[in-house]
Amino acid sequence: MSWQSPPTLLQLAIQSLLRNEALAISALQDLPMEVFPPLFKEASIQRKAKMIKGLVADWPYPCLPVGLLMRNPNLETYQAVLDGADTWLKRKFRPRKPNLQVLDMRNVQYDSCDMRAEREGRDSWMKTVLEKQVVKGQPRSTVRCLKVVSDLAFMCSPNVYQTQLLKWAEKRKGSLKLYCVKMEIGASEVYRALKVLQFLQPEFIKEVKLNTVSGLPALASFAPCISKMSNLRKLQLLRIFGKSNHTHKEEKHITKIISVVSKLNHLQHLTIHDVYFLKAHVEQLFRCLKPSLESLSITYCQLLQPDLESFAQGWNHCQLKQLSLKGTVLLGLDVTPLKFFLESIAETLRILELEYCKMKDHQLGLLLPALRQCSQLTCINFYDNDISMDVLKNLLHSAASLSQLTMELYPAPAEVYDVHGYVIEERFSHYCAELMNTVILVRQPQSICFGSYNCYDCNMRYVYEEKTKPCDCSQEIQEDDFED
Repeated sequence: MSWQSPPTLLQLAIQSLLRNEALAISALQDLPMEVFPPLFKEASIQRKAKMIKGLVADWPYPCLPVGLLMRNPNLETYQAVLDGADTWLKRKFRPRKPNLQVLDMRNVQYDSCDMRAEREGRDSWMKTVLEKQVVKGQPRSTVRCLKVVSDLAFMCSPNVYQTQLLKWAEKRKGSLKLYCVKMEIGASEVYRALKVLQFLQPEFIKEVKLNTVSGLPALASFAPCISKMSNLRKLQLLRIFGKSNHTHKEEKHITKIISVVSKLNHLQHLTIHDVYFLKAHVEQLFRCLKPSLESLSITYCQLLQPDLESFAQGWNHCQLKQLSLKGTVLLGLDVTPLKFFLESIAETLRILELEYCKMKDHQLGLLLPALRQCSQLTCINFYDNDISMDVLKNLLHSAASLSQLTMELYPAPAEVYDVHGYVIEERFSHYCAELMNTVILVRQPQSICFGSYNCYDCNMRYVYEEKTKPCDCSQEIQEDDFED
């Protein structure tokens, strides 16, 4: 027999209010403040649009986190929130204090500001949002402007809720301010985003992701908008394709795009993934980077030797904690500049990803002295490099002095493959076990794996931790053999 706790008095009161919706709405101004959040949640679950509208209009806290209180809305309840905000905007008399100042529409856990901030002390983000637009010398109580916060994604398939919000906000841009914290722009959507940015507050945007933006002219047209995002913390340029031979006009576009980085004084995370025009422009990029940068990710980009030479130049990288060159092929290049670069960031670097760089023994050998100096490393990834058994042992001995390591990913030695590049399982198990013993003799690793290249047939790796785990197709063959 199962026992269920009886409902609390607050739960009973909320259910009673929702059963008598019209009466409850008329009495909202007399309800205790503490009732509003749970009542909003339950009204959202029961899709009580009129109640939601009334709760927004009479919201007693300075901030309403809609994304936390209203999960899985439909268009009717979402519109009810906007209608409630309209009622609040039109109302001249507001009997409660503090009254609504920030309407947060983001669908995220609400950890950036608290709806009780007026009583308990605002965090820096809330304080900035509430105070930024106050006219100098004017008492805050006279300011009649609602701040609306939302993450925005401009993709090929429009979000109906976002479309609803933007139409509503554009019509009311004289009486409210629209803030965006995270913005993502997909293929062919740059110009739609530019239109919305005309009534956004760019200084509050903290993250921008430009994903598969086709055409340098479109990207260059967006560059001036990024330069106005004075508090941008994270910038991602992903999968931007084009021809490798640039015209003079295209070179001007590239210069305009890269130079934007120099204006982002608070940029902490920069990701450039599969971007064709970075080749022969890395030095230009590095000249634009600021000391605030904490992570640099240049992945699946083609680099030339002059690009790699740029790593040895003096630039502002004193706080860099993460470096990823995954998928950036170093085969045939002199990695000595990368060695100097690792030495320069040895005191701060925590994560190093050199996966699928296709390095050979002599290249990794050049990096080992610098690697030994990176005493703060917690994670290293050397998967998918062509390294022999002897050099891998040297790498493991170098890592023995890195006491902060919590995750280590190493390539299986080159000796485990046949002439066609397929893994010979017996060799894989034998050599990886020997490498594991090499590590255990000098230290106790927290998490360490040896992995092969991805299988040609199933695209999965052989992995060795405590024992060998074959790729999927090899495992299926073994299971079939066992059944026979």
